[in-house]
Amino acid sequence: MLCPEVWDFPPPKVYCTSNKSITLESVQKFIKMNDYYQSIIVTCPDTTQMPSFIKDTITEDSVYYRINDCSLKEIIEPIFINTFVKNGYLYCLSSERNCVIQNCFAVTPEGILILHILEYDFQTLGFEGHKRPHNYYEVSIKLKEIKNYDKIRQGLKKLGKFDFDVIWEPTNEDICPSTIAKYFHELNYKVAAKSPVLKTVSPTITEIPSVSHASIDELVEWTGILAHNGNLSQHETYISTYCPPESECSLHSTNISVIIVEGYFSPTVLQKLCNIITDYVKSRDLDGYWASISIQSCNHSYWRWSYSSPKMFQSHDSSCNIFFSHENNMLYSIGQLIYS
Repeated sequence: MLCPEVWDFPPPKVYCTSNKSITLESVQKFIKMNDYYQSIIVTCPDTTQMPSFIKDTITEDSVYYRINDCSLKEIIEPIFINTFVKNGYLYCLSSERNCVIQNCFAVTPEGILILHILEYDFQTLGFEGHKRPHNYYEVSIKLKEIKNYDKIRQGLKKLGKFDFDVIWEPTNEDICPSTIAKYFHELNYKVAAKSPVLKTVSPTITEIPSVSHASIDELVEWTGILAHNGNLSQHETYISTYCPPESECSLHSTNISVIIVEGYFSPTVLQKLCNIITDYVKSRDLDGYWASISIQSCNHSYWRWSYSSPKMFQSHDSSCNIFFSHENNMLYSIGQLIYS
C-alpha cells in the first residue's frame, strides 16, 4: 500500500475576479493590465454566422512575427531602440519556453526588457536583479535609458539565443508594422509571418440563458461548453452530467455562433474588439440580448492577476470573460498557477 502522504498534493492557487456591473472603460483598463494573449473566443446569440466585421477586427490587424535563434543583444542596439522602442509599442515574448525550468524574456510596450533568469545563470551575468520564486531572478532594463552598454551586451550574449514572437505598433500610422520583420531579416535571422487561426463552432442549443438571471460563473461555464461543442441535451442523469444554467427569461432564439481564434494578440486588438461588440449589441433589438468574449493569456508570460499584485513570469492558465448587454457589462476572470 502506498503511503497516503504521497498523494497529499496541495490544491492549485486560483485567482478569481468578478464584477457584475462594469463600464466599457473599466473593461478596457482590465485588458490593458497585461500585454500577452494567445486566444479569443467570441459568442454571439441569435445568429448562425458570426458578423464579418467582428472576424475582420480580429484577423486583419493580428499578424505577428516569429524570430528564431536571435541573440538578445540585438534588442539593445541603438538603431533598434531608436527605430522601434522610441517610435512605437513592442509586444515581445520568448516562445516555446517553460518559465519554470528555462530562462525567458519579454519586452513591454513601455520599452522595458524583462529577463527571467535561473539563479545559477544570473550569478554569471553581472546584472542587478530581484529574487523571484523557484530560484529565479528578474532583471529590468529600461531600453530608452541604457547605461553600461558594453556590460549589458556581454551579459545578454551569455544568455544564448531565443525564439520569440513580436508585434510592433508604430506611433506613425504611415509606417508599416512589418518594418520590424524586415529589420531582423536583413540581419540574417529567420523570420516567419504568422496569422491567427480561426475556427467556427456551430453548437446545437435549446435555449439561451439571460445574463440578468443566470449567475456569471454558470454563464462562463456554459459558453465554455459551447466552445468545445459539448452535448447540451444529455438525457442521462449521471452525477457528472452537465446541466445548463437555469434562467427565468431566456432569449427567444435557438441560434448561436461561436468563433475561436488562436494566435498572438496585443491589448490594442482586444480593446478595439470590445468597442465593436459593444456597438453590435446596442444595435440588436432582441430583449435581453448579449454577446461575450473570452480571452486567454500566454501560459508562460510576464503577468499579474490584479492591479495590486506584482508582474512577474508565471506558469499559469488564465481567462478573462466579458459579457456585453444593453444594461451593463459583466466581467469574470479566473486563473490558476500551473504549479503550486
